[in-house]
Amino acid sequence: MKKLVSLIVGLALCLGLTSFAFAEGPAPVASEQLDAIETALYGTHQSSSMMERMESLEDDIYGAPDSGRNILDRIQSTYEYICGTNGGNGSFLQKLNGADARLNARVTAGPAKTRIEELENTLFGQIQGGTLNQRLERLVATTYNGGKVPVEAVVLPKDSLVKIEFTAPLSSKTAQPGDPVKFRVADNLYVNDVLVLSKGADGVGEVSKVVQPRSFGRDARIDVKFSHVFAVDGSKVPIYIGKLAQQEAKTAIGAAGATIGGMVVLGPIGAVGGAFVTGKSKTIETGSTTYVQVVEDQKISGIVYQETTAAGAQS
Repeated sequence: MKKLVSLIVGLALCLGLTSFAFAEGPAPVASEQLDAIETALYGTHQSSSMMERMESLEDDIYGAPDSGRNILDRIQSTYEYICGTNGGNGSFLQKLNGADARLNARVTAGPAKTRIEELENTLFGQIQGGTLNQRLERLVATTYNGGKVPVEAVVLPKDSLVKIEFTAPLSSKTAQPGDPVKFRVADNLYVNDVLVLSKGADGVGEVSKVVQPRSFGRDARIDVKFSHVFAVDGSKVPIYIGKLAQQEAKTAIGAAGATIGGMVVLGPIGAVGGAFVTGKSKTIETGSTTYVQVVEDQKISGIVYQETTAAGAQS
């Protein structure tokens, strides 16, 4: 459990603290940046000295420690490169997301090093040698013509609809305020031919209120606050349940049948980001889907869709 919490916190730091987030609050300090880098790459962070940790990271990423600069500058530049805090263009995670989405038509979960190993096994039949940079560049060269992830800055419009999938059950019997609501993007989302949200990308939300069944047949209620999903460049895209999202879910149920596809309808509760489900001991099962919508226009460094592929990678 501690490792899981560490992974979630580290990835949230790495993926969420973009230039957009910096405008909302102070930048993370060096120790937080170091934790975020290690957690993004390995799933957990180390407990040795800051210098030892940084040298180990540099050796793994670049092939040798950068002893010519002070430790704080080294942490800052590596944090920006790995996590893409300058908009994500050309960052380590954006390149990895690009190769992943290109090959699997989705972004897979987990630490970056594990994801690289899985992609290498798929493409080459075995884990490859070299630094993390070299291995990532090899993956990009194999999955993209020209050996470069093509990116383009686009604007994801306000109120764009995003289909999401719950990855863990949510029950009025067991839910508590503050519990994370686990979900991910269910389908790729494009602006013209530019991928901005990839299938499989994580979302962040939490239970804000739980009301148990009461007398006179009054049902249980769970208030859910949806916060954001992560774009392909690592930026946070704020989301909420609005009238458009609610109507889209109702339309999907009407077209497919209420028991087909696990679609659920969530309704606005007034506050941006909120939604509710009601019913006697109501449970939203793993795999259930619904719709959310984007809070505001957001600039994203997206990945340009390409029709042809290298080395048999899938579009």
